[in-house]
Amino acid sequence: MKCEHCDIIERRSKIEILYEDEEVVVAIKDLSITPGQITVFPKEHFTILEGVPENILEKCSLIANKIGIAVFESLGSQGTNIMIQNGLGAGQKVPHFAIEVVPRVENDGLNLTWEAKQLPEDEMETAFMTLEQGMKELDSSVENEDDGKEGSNKTKDKSDKKIAKEDDKDNYLLKSLKKIP
Repeated sequence: MKCEHCDIIERRSKIEILYEDEEVVVAIKDLSITPGQITVFPKEHFTILEGVPENILEKCSLIANKIGIAVFESLGSQGTNIMIQNGLGAGQKVPHFAIEVVPRVENDGLNLTWEAKQLPEDEMETAFMTLEQGMKELDSSVENEDDGKEGSNKTKDKSDKKIAKEDDKDNYLLKSLKKIP
């Protein structure tokens, strides 16, 4: 399958590269939703966010933040939307993970808002229980990975998990699913 971002990296595209290093590319693509939209993506091909190694994801995020600052200062933006279209269901058109930095000004005509709707209690409860189980399984797999690492800092790992998890019923991410809009 053709990948527009890989074409940019391999210079098979006329797209302008603003910045690149060993791991990350920053480009201004010719198709954008506002003037000055900038795309940050890893050089290595990863289709979606979940496949991107943490160090590359962190670097892409830090660069996107710096790009956001430059957009405010150089383009006079009043805001930015930082977007990741992760998978076909989220509108991803290029099969390569990317962070989009979209310059915004008031009344620019771009509508990226949506109306929240009240979900039935049974749907919220089902989603909550399913995600809660998924989080427990994720915690288990992370703990098993850490068991195999030499020199891993168990105390730090446990405290990090405690902060992230806090008690299942108080977990912010899961609790937010139950909030009524």
